[in-house]
Amino acid sequence: MGDNATTMNDHDLTRLRNLAGQYAEYACGEAMIQRREKWRVHNRLQERTYPFHIEDNGSYLADLMPSPECRDDLCMALEHRLLHALTSYETIDDDRIIPDRFVVDWAVDTTAVCDELRIERAGTGSQSSLGFRTNKPIKDIDADWSKLRHRDVELDREQTDRHAEVAEKTFRGLLPVEIGRTGSFYSDGITNKAVLLVGMQELYLQMAVNPEAVHKLFTFLARDNLALGDWEEEKNLLTLNHDGNQGYCSGSSLYSDETSAPAGPDVKSTDRYGYLESQESAGLSANMFDEFLMPHFTELAKQFKLLKFGCCEPVHHLMPFLQKLPGLRKVSVTPWCDMDKLAGVCREDIIWCRKPVPLKLCGNRFDPESMRAHLEETLEIGKDYFIEFVYRDTNSLTGEMTDRIETTCKMIRELTGHPEGSRRGERVLLRPNGKQV
Repeated sequence: MGDNATTMNDHDLTRLRNLAGQYAEYACGEAMIQRREKWRVHNRLQERTYPFHIEDNGSYLADLMPSPECRDDLCMALEHRLLHALTSYETIDDDRIIPDRFVVDWAVDTTAVCDELRIERAGTGSQSSLGFRTNKPIKDIDADWSKLRHRDVELDREQTDRHAEVAEKTFRGLLPVEIGRTGSFYSDGITNKAVLLVGMQELYLQMAVNPEAVHKLFTFLARDNLALGDWEEEKNLLTLNHDGNQGYCSGSSLYSDETSAPAGPDVKSTDRYGYLESQESAGLSANMFDEFLMPHFTELAKQFKLLKFGCCEPVHHLMPFLQKLPGLRKVSVTPWCDMDKLAGVCREDIIWCRKPVPLKLCGNRFDPESMRAHLEETLEIGKDYFIEFVYRDTNSLTGEMTDRIETTCKMIRELTGHPEGSRRGERVLLRPNGKQV
């Protein structure tokens, strides 16, 4: 990498090579082969295999991960990424895919859409990023319009090369390393930015008293995303994201053989899976959602081959409109979603990414029978649909909950009749307490 080449000390290189060997073994192992096929036929609507994923948003993996050993900052960052994947695989027997190539994202610097925006985080603990408030710099959309500006983005090739060099030395002879973006500025959200700038209550109020201003704001934010997404494509920064290397998906796996691009260096967004969400519009009626947001989501959806929509927002009342989005293949079905109503309006070629009530897994008390009944309810109501289970918002999950994780994983495999993909019986290199064998 020329004058900017990174020098790795022998200690860090040995440490990373050992972890990379474990990572490559799992990525190419029999369990992972089965998981890929399980997601492939599910996402293609070919066979109901009910894949599932349990995501840690609490301290579970941090509690169980071995202590870091690397000394260099770049090596420490890669070590953490490897340990996170290994510990997750070895302590959560779900269907998460470890890709058989290692992708390094391009480093970019992006300016703000409003220089006056300030975000204050709540608390100082590990969960501090979950609660926040902003100064709501746009008090009046029309009067404060001059405060808004389209974002500029700059590619940091030097920083990218440093990260890639560390990864290449780590995985040499084990897995291919590629530089590329699996995420997309097209998926960067518009309602979230509007709420940060204006505030949710005021945004809702302005939809009623000054709808033209809100239309103008959403148009501005959507065009900003489109411009930066176009920039990524023009710079040839994109890589395929169908093999478990997703930068977005709200907990789901988008593993697919429908989004592979033809041979060549240029990957277009229309070769790939996309993701859109609008959590902040949860309080809107379906008609207001259609009026204010569907035109923009339709334009953004056109940038992808296939699409997943939704995060925490209920979608049952929105489906008559969401089903018009180009390429829609999957929707998020949260605890706030009325599944009976959803089953009455949703096309059967749209996958339910079902997110069970998280506290049934990570609450103060774990009741296996209540968990089983909760899962069975989804399977019964959604019997005509392709269903996957994704546990998210598990913010109180801790390392002391390994038994309930094991019970839940076994339960889902038994209830659905799809045990394939389990790592049970494989050699485990990290004990549950984080100590190496």
